[in-house]
Amino acid sequence: MADHKFTLEEILREYDSDGKRSGIRREEDRPLSHGTLETEKLVTAATSSRPISQERAGYHAVEPVSAPTPEEDLVDIKSTISHIKANKAAQAALDAGASPVLRERFPTQKINRGGVSYLQSADSRTRHSLYPENDGYDNAVKLAEPDEPEQRHQPSIRQMQDSTRAKEKQRRGRRRTADVSYAKKPAAGAAAERPVSHKNWEEEEELYYGEKSETKPLRNMRQRVRRQTFQGDAAALKPDNMDLVRKTLRSLRSVIFFRFVTILVLLLIGTALAVGEVYGGGVLVQKITPRIFAGLELALGAVALSVSFPTVKNGIRNFLRFHADTDSMAVLPLIPAMIAALMAVIWPDVMAQEMVHLYMPCALLAMFCNALGRLLVVRRALRNCNVISHDGQKRVLSYVSQEDTAEQLTRGVIHDFPVVAAVRRADSLCDFLRYTYSTDMADAFCRPMLPITAGLSLVIAVGLTVIRMGTAFHPVWFSVFLSMLTLFLTAGCCVGSALVVNLPLERESKKAAATDSAMLGYQSVDDFFDMNALLVEATDLFPKGSVQIQGMKVFSGAKVDEVLLDAASLVQHADSMLQSAFAEMIPDRESLRSVEEYVCEDGQGLCGWIANRRVLLGGREMMASHSVEGLPTKTREAELAEGSGDVIYLSVSGVLSAMFSIRILPDPGVLRQMRALKQEQIALVIRTVDHAVTLRRLSSLFDYPEHLMKIVPTSMHQLFSRETSDLGCVSASMTVGGTGFGAAYLLLGARRVRRAALMGVILQVVSALLGLSLAMIHVVTGAYGQMTAQFFLLYHLIMTAVTALAVRIR
Repeated sequence: MADHKFTLEEILREYDSDGKRSGIRREEDRPLSHGTLETEKLVTAATSSRPISQERAGYHAVEPVSAPTPEEDLVDIKSTISHIKANKAAQAALDAGASPVLRERFPTQKINRGGVSYLQSADSRTRHSLYPENDGYDNAVKLAEPDEPEQRHQPSIRQMQDSTRAKEKQRRGRRRTADVSYAKKPAAGAAAERPVSHKNWEEEEELYYGEKSETKPLRNMRQRVRRQTFQGDAAALKPDNMDLVRKTLRSLRSVIFFRFVTILVLLLIGTALAVGEVYGGGVLVQKITPRIFAGLELALGAVALSVSFPTVKNGIRNFLRFHADTDSMAVLPLIPAMIAALMAVIWPDVMAQEMVHLYMPCALLAMFCNALGRLLVVRRALRNCNVISHDGQKRVLSYVSQEDTAEQLTRGVIHDFPVVAAVRRADSLCDFLRYTYSTDMADAFCRPMLPITAGLSLVIAVGLTVIRMGTAFHPVWFSVFLSMLTLFLTAGCCVGSALVVNLPLERESKKAAATDSAMLGYQSVDDFFDMNALLVEATDLFPKGSVQIQGMKVFSGAKVDEVLLDAASLVQHADSMLQSAFAEMIPDRESLRSVEEYVCEDGQGLCGWIANRRVLLGGREMMASHSVEGLPTKTREAELAEGSGDVIYLSVSGVLSAMFSIRILPDPGVLRQMRALKQEQIALVIRTVDHAVTLRRLSSLFDYPEHLMKIVPTSMHQLFSRETSDLGCVSASMTVGGTGFGAAYLLLGARRVRRAALMGVILQVVSALLGLSLAMIHVVTGAYGQMTAQFFLLYHLIMTAVTALAVRIR
């Protein structure tokens, strides 16, 4: 039908004579001519008080309203239509006058905005609404932010009262210092802060850090600080020479093993002397004379001092600097015991009259446990050195240092303060020995415990000696004083303190080495024991063998080889969990094609361009959303999939090419770790590009609560990748195996070591307090004669065995 231009009078004849609008209807037998629909929109916009929607314009009847006055209504309609036409003509002229470059770069388009709320948006201008008007959102309501900062939205995070973060804040508040970030990022180019260690490496024949002798001594850290090295600091770090480290550790192992065997022999001789002192009423002392007996004990102490001189020097120095550690705890009873034995050699009458006892065997027991602890450290270091010395990139366990990033990644699954761990790849490692010899919980426990015990022993020894011998200072007075001092130092000594941390670390280190992972020292535990979330890739949850391709169906005459190449190239580029399954079908990765403009659609699948063809790999919903032709019915789909497994479709250039039937099975090792993580209530933040990985599927496969898992959306993949990106040279305390779910095992191992060490420290405190109480009671009640070296030797053997058994079971 030819175009027909309607006049205003012809338009008004479309209305009934009663003044009511009937609207313009589309009828099948009388279709509208060209131009009528646009004219109706103008009339409706001019006569209606409500904005007309695009779907209803010209297709549905308009509800009748009150008839306006004919003359006034005619004038109003004329003026309104003229105004609308004038505005359109002005906008067209403005667009035509625009720069050609701007018209080409920014063409005028009708934006199809997403769904927004139109609550209280209609007639908002006629009401005194509190919401600001925003014509750019088609009258949608845009809420305003409150002016007061305290009324604005804040993340709902509850601070854990017992967490390390809360304790650090409390300590900073007591020192009246400004609060800082949870882990302050060092300035670019600054050297990373090394792990704290007050242990001495003087046994090493070659000082590993000799070329850095100009560096200032390690400062004392009064609070626990997490270690993190950022990419900007990689240039300031120097990788460890693992060959030199291994050579140093082997020579150190020989020295410590010789010390261990020597002190063991000395301990057995001292035990025989302690038993002989009591057996048969002290007949052994009478046969060989008290002077010789005291001389033998002095000789035992001298040999132990010579073979352990570096440990003794280090322990005494740290004690005098108020930085006592397990070395100080072990060597402190040795010095007064040797002086007491020397006094007994000079004045043997004090032993003949049973005025004093010599406690050299108890001091040798403490030195033996210390040597055993050092031997465990060197063995663990050599094991870890063999694990991380292989060539290629290493995977290290790190943590999310920025609080806002951790909160964004864990929003919805963590309601406490988020402490998030992540696995990152690194080219090389440094600070291996420093992490191996890092200060542990036993050292931190000995720092306040040893000065208190030593001071209390000194005061009690002086008081009891004055009460017993008076104030006349003579050699016998000093002999009794030294015997009393050695008694209380021996009674309050935590003999097994060196085993409290090293025994559980040795156990976890062996298990980690079996999975090609490494837990270097207690700094590893200190950094990661309180993690409550873990960033996980779907490929770690489903290692090789967990995903299997059961069947394949080709459509539209597609070639099998071409279909497999397209699918394998896409899943390999996207790092999908399907890559191991397709790798079995196409083992040669060199034949894979390059993928351009790759996109992951949330919950649907993958999209990429291969050789100028759009390739889709995903579920049925993805194919339907992209209008892919040739989809089979759901019944036919179930028949092709044989009633089990998941179905994945492959589309090339908008045409269905293939269908894959896959089967997903939980890996036994991952299943065990997931069960352990569930007991520890550790949340998993998962990144996946596969539509088959859903919270419901993961919960059913691994029996893991859905509220402890979160699949990050595609919009957060870049944030996730930033926290798991590769590093250069890094200072790390834990390394993870090349594949698998080893990060979960390391986190669980850190918690197990922490609990075992805490149990061991408690038992050692009980041992010290009980020993001091027994010594005090016997001395006050006049039963000093029963406080022999044999008594305390047996007592500490029992308490050390109980501690070792407890930390091993825990």
